[in-house]
Amino acid sequence: MDSRAPEQQQQPLHIVFFPFLTRSHMIPMLETARIAAERGVKVTLVTTPANAHLLQPTIDRANSRPAFPHQPHMDLRLIPYPSVDFGLPDGCENLAAVPAPALAPNFYAALFSLRGALDTLLRDLRPVDALVSDAIHVWTTALAAEHGIPRLIFQVYGLFSLCVENETYLHRPYESISSRSEPFSIPGLPHPVQFTRATMSEAFNSLYMLGLLRESELNSYGVIVNSFYALEPDYAEHYYKVAPRKVFLVGPVGLAGTHPPAAEKKEEKATACRDATLRWLDAREEDSVVYVSFGTLCEFSEEQLRELALGLEASGHPFVWVPRAEGEKWMPEGYEERVAGRGLVVRGWAPQAEILAHRAVGGFVMHCGWNSVLEGVCAGVALATWPRRCEQFETEKLLVDVLKIATPVWEGFSSVVDEEKVVVPAEALAKAVKRLVGGGEEVAAMRRRVRELAAMGRQAVAEGGSSYDDMSCLIQGLMLCREERNKSREG
Repeated sequence: MDSRAPEQQQQPLHIVFFPFLTRSHMIPMLETARIAAERGVKVTLVTTPANAHLLQPTIDRANSRPAFPHQPHMDLRLIPYPSVDFGLPDGCENLAAVPAPALAPNFYAALFSLRGALDTLLRDLRPVDALVSDAIHVWTTALAAEHGIPRLIFQVYGLFSLCVENETYLHRPYESISSRSEPFSIPGLPHPVQFTRATMSEAFNSLYMLGLLRESELNSYGVIVNSFYALEPDYAEHYYKVAPRKVFLVGPVGLAGTHPPAAEKKEEKATACRDATLRWLDAREEDSVVYVSFGTLCEFSEEQLRELALGLEASGHPFVWVPRAEGEKWMPEGYEERVAGRGLVVRGWAPQAEILAHRAVGGFVMHCGWNSVLEGVCAGVALATWPRRCEQFETEKLLVDVLKIATPVWEGFSSVVDEEKVVVPAEALAKAVKRLVGGGEEVAAMRRRVRELAAMGRQAVAEGGSSYDDMSCLIQGLMLCREERNKSREG
């Protein structure tokens, strides 16, 4: 008689994960897949050849670790990306590699053409129990249905933004507004927030695409979100009420499971940069340094970069700045000499999570990208918001108006459209930095709140926490789906 537990006798659940092709989308889905693998799920990640290097190191480390509590099995499968067929340079397979904004539609057209390749791969991988794909891959809902498996949407930003976009699409309050700078309220949300047409996500330029996103969402098995209940409790409830669907909050995924330090930057130059940056911080007082970084996709004009540099200088406070800008023409003459000892300019890659976790860092000036938001919150540092595009203006409202853990850098006219962007003056940034690390009750209250959220985030992903339990519910639900499919086939 077989004495193994029923779950040990069964074949492991097999989930295919298909991320959108840019780092900010790929990494959180990769971490979610890793967590599932550590819980005994067989995982297959799908990407294109030029993106394999972003996923393979984590997959290799996960497969080489001792069982915890199961021996994880993660596999990477590649499908070809038809860059040249769609007028893109050969090997242009990541949104960050698109050489000009005018070619972005070509990139998305090539992305939608991957349906056939993914269809073939799903057939080759059978049996597959579920497909998890980025929200942008709206065509995968119908594809999963054709294969008789559930499709789960992976959302790379939080529930607040999802609720804002849902309500805005349903009620369209902006239609009565004539000026792009005139504020309007969005009905139905748990908190009063206002937006302008200029700060609405670029997605609202295409109601057709918004309709596809909503239809795909409502016809999918459920939605996976890299967030945690204590961060957005009102919006977890609201999101479900507006259109009931299964919602699994599994974040912050960067804190969950047996997560080893990031290893994609092990080359000698990056290691030297990391060590030098952390040594520099070691010599600074607690909560005295502001960290400034705007992710991998945000771009600034040379004029704006100069103002940013001068604002950090004028703040009078220590800073670590990762400009990620081409060339040096924008740098004010003699700048690094003037700020030497007080300011550190890091070119290229920087160990962001380690910097934010350092005792010397008391504030984070950032673009409101969701991955950076979670890193800042989980590090327990106060935030200064400078949104640039997409849903970042929505996320700013969550941080400033709802959670009250951030201060805006600029409160004048802002826009998601590059041609409409105004140059934020140095004085605005200097003022925000002084608020973040200059002391006073306002920033002390922000730090208390964000540190409480950081503790809640750690609790959420620990065994028995809300995100841990949501991952359990996701796995159990998909196991039940498989049993029902098997029964229907037998019947």
